[in-house]
Amino acid sequence: MPPFFKQSFEKLIQYWSNRTAAQRILLGGLAASTVAAFLVMIYFLNQPEMRVLYTRLAPEDAARVVEQLKASKTPYELRDNGATIMVPAESVYEQRLKIAGEGLMHGQGVGFELFDQLKVGQTDFVQRINYTRALQGELARTITEFPQVEKARVHLVLPQKSLFIEEQKQASASVVLTLKRGQKLDAKQLQGIVNLVSMAVEGLTPEHITITDTTGQSLYQPQGDSGLAGMSNSQFEFKNTYESNLENRIEQLLTPIVGPGRSIVKANVDLDFSQRTIRKELYDPNVTVVRSEQKNEETTSGTAAVDASGQTVTPRGGGAAVPNNNFQGSGYSGTESTQKSSRQNSTTNFEINKEEQNVVTPVGDLKRQSIAVIVDGTYVKDKDKETYTFVPRKAEELERIKQVVARAAGLDPSRGDEIQVSSFEFGAPDGSDQPSLVQTMLEYAQRLGKPFLNGLLLFLFLILVVRPVVLALIRPRVTEEEIETLERLPEGEARLALAEPEESEGLGMLEGGKELELAKNLALQLFEENMEQSMTLLKAWLKQEA
Repeated sequence: MPPFFKQSFEKLIQYWSNRTAAQRILLGGLAASTVAAFLVMIYFLNQPEMRVLYTRLAPEDAARVVEQLKASKTPYELRDNGATIMVPAESVYEQRLKIAGEGLMHGQGVGFELFDQLKVGQTDFVQRINYTRALQGELARTITEFPQVEKARVHLVLPQKSLFIEEQKQASASVVLTLKRGQKLDAKQLQGIVNLVSMAVEGLTPEHITITDTTGQSLYQPQGDSGLAGMSNSQFEFKNTYESNLENRIEQLLTPIVGPGRSIVKANVDLDFSQRTIRKELYDPNVTVVRSEQKNEETTSGTAAVDASGQTVTPRGGGAAVPNNNFQGSGYSGTESTQKSSRQNSTTNFEINKEEQNVVTPVGDLKRQSIAVIVDGTYVKDKDKETYTFVPRKAEELERIKQVVARAAGLDPSRGDEIQVSSFEFGAPDGSDQPSLVQTMLEYAQRLGKPFLNGLLLFLFLILVVRPVVLALIRPRVTEEEIETLERLPEGEARLALAEPEESEGLGMLEGGKELELAKNLALQLFEENMEQSMTLLKAWLKQEA
């Protein structure tokens, strides 16, 4: 062994032999704790950083992914009851691509991957059953993508096609949903699920679809031909929303007047959900407009000359001969006839002013509303007692509140609207609005108690555990030369007598800080070796001080 290591080993052995049993146990424990902490730190530092590979997996998909990871010898961890799979950070994207390439992620149930492997010899009945199973699984997977839905199951009834229309049966579907805790589907989302199922299945109509959750509550009922059930639900929801908004507005108005929690407002409204179309045609006879005007003017003029033989001759003065229709064939030859006529016709059409109106009344029109308001009165504290006396509000004050509420709600007396404001006792207020000193101290204790307790525990740990350990490690020990010097001192009672102040001339003659330090070390060593005698000496010192 080299001299350096040999000397170091000898010094370590000497240092260990100079320690007491308690110090050896403490040093051994510290060394073991340090080694254990170092090994634990090395272990955790060498652990790979785990990242999320997939989350919210169905049990079927999780099983397939785990088999793939085992086959590739990739370390993994399961979280959230197997729904989340963790892999090393450097393998996340590689494993995702590999799993996607293998086509392992299908979701819950079975889908159209059922037909990926064709089997020879399957009958038409088996094929039809497999198609129904695949369609149910695909619909369930799609519905599960909704953020409020945890699981979904779809049951389809697909009747066989018939050659006769009157014998053809309608398809139907039932959907069972497992909603997440605290989640709820609104009417629009339920209608979306109904439309999804009805459009994905041939021959399926929304009237043959039902949706139910796992608690047995019906979320969607098929509507009849008239649609009265769905319309009634919508009307009821609209009526409740209208009344709630009206009550909240009035309560916000009354809070600054009577105080928070000192008023109750209830409203009842009658709404007209019938939809009417009104067509009107209005005519104004005082306003006319010429629509069209037609004028006809006709003028006829003619002259004829006839000889004895009845032949038309040219009239005197020249010109073309004009036959005379009125010629009777008798009379003198060379008779001349003349004809002239004139006719005028005028037609004027007037358009009367007409106004056409096509009025469609809105659904949910307000027909009548009634409001009831209850306000708390005032309280007067008794002089001699710690009690309060209720004083109802005056009629003038209630009338002012009534007018304010009526204007805020838009009441119309001609419509039959009513309002009633009354004052009742809600209960006497507390003895004091301001919290007492004890309540304030308790409140601050609840807020600051935990940090203060943590700090106190840390302080006690430092004082009672860390400080003695540090002092034990840095406390000076008596060297071999000092021990040889102290061996010449008397033993037992004589040595204890040397420690008393009255008989310590030997220690008083020592010079310098070394002699004082030697005396201190001597006292510590004597205290450790003679516990009973040391306690007696301490009691004597205490009596002298007293």
